[in-house]
Parts: sequence; structure tokens; C-alpha cells
Amino acid sequence: MPETTVTHRHLIGRVSINLLANLLQGLLGLALIPMATYVLGPADYGVYGMAIVIAALVVAVCETGSAYVLYGHYPGLDTAGRASLQSTLLVLALALGLFAAGVLFLAWPVMTRHVPLLSELTPTEIGLLCITIPLRTSWVIMNPILIAGQRSNLLAGSVVLQAIVNLVVILACLYLFDSGRAALFWGQAAGLLACLALPLALLGASVLAPPSWRWLLQVRKVALGAWCMGLVDNTRSALESALIARTAGGDALGNYNHARVYQGLMTQGTNAFANVLWPIALNEARLADSRFARIRPFWDLVYAGLTCIGVGAVFLGDEVVSLLTHGKFVQAGAWLPWLLVYVLLQNAGKPATAVIYAAKKGNLYSIIRISTMLVAIMALLLLIPLYGVEAVLMVVVAEMLMTRVWLTMAARRIGVVPFQDQWVIAGCLLTAACWYLERASELSLTHRFAAVASLSGIVIVALLLSMRMRLGPDWRHFLRGHKGLNSEGTHV
Repeated sequence: MPETTVTHRHLIGRVSINLLANLLQGLLGLALIPMATYVLGPADYGVYGMAIVIAALVVAVCETGSAYVLYGHYPGLDTAGRASLQSTLLVLALALGLFAAGVLFLAWPVMTRHVPLLSELTPTEIGLLCITIPLRTSWVIMNPILIAGQRSNLLAGSVVLQAIVNLVVILACLYLFDSGRAALFWGQAAGLLACLALPLALLGASVLAPPSWRWLLQVRKVALGAWCMGLVDNTRSALESALIARTAGGDALGNYNHARVYQGLMTQGTNAFANVLWPIALNEARLADSRFARIRPFWDLVYAGLTCIGVGAVFLGDEVVSLLTHGKFVQAGAWLPWLLVYVLLQNAGKPATAVIYAAKKGNLYSIIRISTMLVAIMALLLLIPLYGVEAVLMVVVAEMLMTRVWLTMAARRIGVVPFQDQWVIAGCLLTAACWYLERASELSLTHRFAAVASLSGIVIVALLLSMRMRLGPDWRHFLRGHKGLNSEGTHV
């Protein structure tokens, strides 16, 4: 794909397409919640969530750091080089996934002795879980391939197709075939297969080139660090789920996993921006004294939007969750504000991360993440038996804050890294302040609606004022998608 200069209007168009696709995916996910929870309860979601954690842990064992190699080398390659790189990474991911699926299937009886909750899975559910492993390992690299190749619109189509197939298959299994909890496993497998098949069919020759040992040697340089990082991250997830199930019970784990569903919906929205803006951030990171002016206005919009959602989660989260789940998962609503804080921190520090990736410092990124996650694991072991799910929320937020600060410090040793996270700080502080206010006072439903509307209005007005101050007369052009925004020329 030849590189072309993306106009501001074109950039907004691509972000809008991805945002609409992720919004549709989110709406389908929300529509599924009341229909699925009518049949399934917290215990079902607890077992399913534990199985998914194990699958993620197995996928992490297959992590090779392929994304580091892709983002570090892709921009400088010609068409043939990119095709060879893509096919090599996909073949590697599929081969490792198939091997890991076989090992998981054979080792399942041993795992159930150490994690009793897994013994509740049926043979069908175990088989479906194993089938998803190679699909997940392949999608893990297909996703960055589409982003690096500026195929974000194809990525958007894939996630919408996944959501549609997932919804249809789960509902058919629940209401036509009376499959019970297994419907969740059927839906996940079918959705992953659909979202992977679409880009493979459309990309064609660009992912079917002969693999190259050159790229396998590049992967080898970063594989150990990436493998350790993925293993530690997913070990943490498995540990927190096991500790919650042991200390608070399967229902508490089901409520927590359900709360994470809403976190996932928010992440889908942020991914709509990240899928388009990440290649631009990488190119801006390669410029001398880059101000990352192309990406900042978009991320400010994201952070302000998440802040408004966080305020809504504080005052109305319980009611929304109760309405969507027939009153079965009410406890999940209390945890939503802190998961929104986590999403804000997770999406902070875009310039710093881009500088590290552009400098081919994948191992440095891995070291930072491994270090912070090991600290988090120690904290989880100490605090979950005492405070339950609340300890998990406190630890993951603190760990992500530590990670972002460390990444910024490391990136500033490499190059210029402007600070662009003012809205992240404001959003976290406002959400926390609203959380304390809501618990300190007994507000009626009407007053809570009014608080959400007024505070969201203040956030929007503050965002527009900050844009006007920073962009000057160009701020209206940015919102309308016109050309003429003063920024650094970036080719993507």
C-alpha cells in the first residue's frame, strides 16, 4: 500500500468509521446482555470467565513479541517486504496456537485438580475453548497487521462481523438448542473465526507470501521479554480470578467478570481511535522535536468522553446494570467507576509509548511492564483475601499508573515526549470525587440525573475552551473536519 499524506478530513473520516463500527459492536454487546442473563446467572459467568482467563494465559505462552517487530520495521519496507513480514508472523502465530491448544487439551485433567472451578466445564466447552486458542493467537497479530497497514476500516468491519456472529450464535444456542452456558463458548469460537476469515480473504497475497527466516531472527531478539510480559500479565489475571473465587465465591467472580464486560465496551470505543491514530503516532515519534500535534486533539476527545462516562457510572451505574441484567448483577455496577479510571490510565501516555516502539525498544517496554505487574501480583496475594474485588480494583489502577509514569520517564531518555495527559488526570480526579460525593450523600434518582447532565456539560465546555486556547482559530476546523489544522506534516 503506497504511503500518502492523510488530510485532516480523511483522518476524521477514518476515525468516524472505526468509532461507528465499535459503537455498533458495543450496542450489540449491550443488547446481548439482557437476553443472555435472562437464562444465565453470575455462577455461569464465573465459570466462563475463569475459562477465558485460562485461555488468555495459554495465548500469552505463545507470545513472541511479533508486534514489536511489526511496528518497528513495517514503515520502512516495500510491498514485498511487508508481505513477507506479515505472512511470517501469521504462520508463526498459527503454529504456536495449534501446539498450545493440543497441550491445553491434554493437560486439562491436571488443571482441574488445581482450579476446582474448571471441573464444571463440559467436554464440549473444553473442546470449544481449545479451538479458540489458534484463532486467538492468529488474531493477536492480525490486529496490528491491519493497524500498521492502515487497514483500520477493514479492522472495523471485522469487529462488527465478530459481534454479529457472536450475538446470533449465542442466542441460537440459548433459545433454539437450549445449550446453556456452552452458548458463550460457541459464540466466542464462531465470532473469532468470522473476524479472522474476513481480513484473510480480502488481504489475499499480502499475507500469503513465503515466510522468511529474517523475520524469525528479529522475533527471536524480543521474544523472551515479550513472552515473560504476556505470561506475567495473564498469570496476574488468572491469580486474581482464582483468589476472588476462593475468598468471595463464584457469584462474586461472575459479578466482577460482568463488570469487566462494560470495561471491554469502553475499550472498544478507545480502540476505534487507537486503530487509526497509532500509525500516525509512530511516524510522529520518528520526527525530530515532534509535538504529536496530529493525535492530541483526538485523544483529548476520548479522554473527555471517558470522563463523562465515568461520571455517569458513578451516579447511574447501579440502575443501568440492574436494568440490563434483570437485577442479577447489581454488584457489578459499584465497580464500574474504577474500571473507567483504569481505562483512562490505560490509554494515557500515547507519545511516550510511540517513542519507545519507534526506537525499537520493545525489550525496554517488556521490562517495565513485567516489573510493575510483579509488584501488582504481590499486592494481590496480600490484599484480595482481606478486601476481595475492591483490592483488585485498587491494585490494577495503581499498577497502570505506575506503568505510565515509568514509560514516560524511559521515553524521555530516548527523545522529546510532550505531556498530553491533562484530561486523563482531570477525568480520574473528577470520577473519584463524584464517587466520594455519591456515597457521602443520598441523592434521589432525579438529582443524580441532573448531576450527570451538569457535570458532563461542564466537561464538554471545558474541552471546547481548551481546544480554542490551544488551536486558536483552527479549533472549529478541527471539529468540522476541515483542512488547515496547524500540525506537523505526517505521512501515513
